[in-house]
Amino acid sequence: MAPSITTTETIETLKVDTKSKTKPIIGQNSLQVENKIYDAEELARIHPGGKLFVKAFAGRDATTAFLSYHRKKFPHNKVSFALEGIDPTVSEKDIRDVDEDYLELCRRVHRVIPRHKTFAPWHYFVKIFALMIITLFLEYNMHYTGAYTWYYASSIGLCYALIGLNIQHDGNHGAVSSKPWLNRLAGLSMNFIGHSSVDWVHQHDVQHHIYTNDVDLDPDIDGTPLYRLNPLKPLLKIHGLQYIYYFMIINLYGVTVSFFTLSNVIQGMHFTSLSTLAQKYWKLEALGPMLLILRMYIIPIIRVPSIWTVLNIFLLMGTFGQYVAFFFILSHNYVGVHHTQGETKTKSFIYKQVACSSNVGGKLLCFFNGGLNYQIEHHLFPRMCHVHYPTVAPIVRQFCKEKSIPYNHFPTITENFVSTAEHLLGLGTEIKPTTMKFL
Repeated sequence: MAPSITTTETIETLKVDTKSKTKPIIGQNSLQVENKIYDAEELARIHPGGKLFVKAFAGRDATTAFLSYHRKKFPHNKVSFALEGIDPTVSEKDIRDVDEDYLELCRRVHRVIPRHKTFAPWHYFVKIFALMIITLFLEYNMHYTGAYTWYYASSIGLCYALIGLNIQHDGNHGAVSSKPWLNRLAGLSMNFIGHSSVDWVHQHDVQHHIYTNDVDLDPDIDGTPLYRLNPLKPLLKIHGLQYIYYFMIINLYGVTVSFFTLSNVIQGMHFTSLSTLAQKYWKLEALGPMLLILRMYIIPIIRVPSIWTVLNIFLLMGTFGQYVAFFFILSHNYVGVHHTQGETKTKSFIYKQVACSSNVGGKLLCFFNGGLNYQIEHHLFPRMCHVHYPTVAPIVRQFCKEKSIPYNHFPTITENFVSTAEHLLGLGTEIKPTTMKFL
């Protein structure tokens, strides 16, 4: 594709044409960073982190994403060939006032771990290789022997959860390596466990990370009629018991996720539409959930048609869903959590991410859960491999103390669980829950 803008003269003309101060519409194959609008395909072509991340943000503002993933200011001068236009509603002051606190925190962290060393160390690869070998061995043995039993089911379900937390999560954040193909390979483990890596990048990287706990824009707190995670959603009588039954029904996540993912990929929709550039991956992405449904639903029932086979399939997928969903709900739902609605210019990126997240436990839980328990550090440094979070957490905590930013850490899972249950009770019994605050 030929560059849309090639000369300084053309760019200057755009500046004159946009004096109306009307915010331009970002084209479906474009993206915005600060006040500049670029051809997304041109940026994807040269992006050192791979094409998928850039294509996933097509049609959107990627300013916050670039800042948190690269931990530096955007190099506009290096990509002027891809420039399509200038947004006159973003002032030069807004650009200069990019979150300096966040960049200062990055400088402190980089003094301890240089940016190029924040990818995965050798022992991470030993862990994930062992995890994949164990999982493949268990799954092969189960199918080969026809032993669709509780011990195979629970073991494989747990392995699927650990793959999701330790391998795909880092891979689909680009945190495994500076080599895009290695991140993509790790990210495709999401497809192995019945999801779609592209659908997950759209739901998680493009939406949840950018709009954490935003009552209008974060799909993770959208909830369902069965449970209320969003204070703007209608309050129903049944929600008064959600602090009890929520933790029992989340195992349905694992049972149903492949079917919902397949639907999302085919429709090109997960809470909001996937970018037109990301939708082009749909054929490959549909294979993941389809193969999982074949492996874990169809083949077992054909081989050993029994009620026990069905129950153990549900145990397998339920174990997977229960483990993952349990720890995800703890991260952004607890007493004192903050929510946002739309753009909150009075609070910085770092303030919003820290105030909307919490940590639990320490190094041991980090090893098993892929750093999910260091949710604050993960949201501040999504392209940092999780093995580094225990090292940078004290730096972040001290920085937040200096800047009067609320830093929430629960010493134990039990304490975090109790706080989450209390917050769910507040959401289930109060129209305006007192267990949360708006920024």
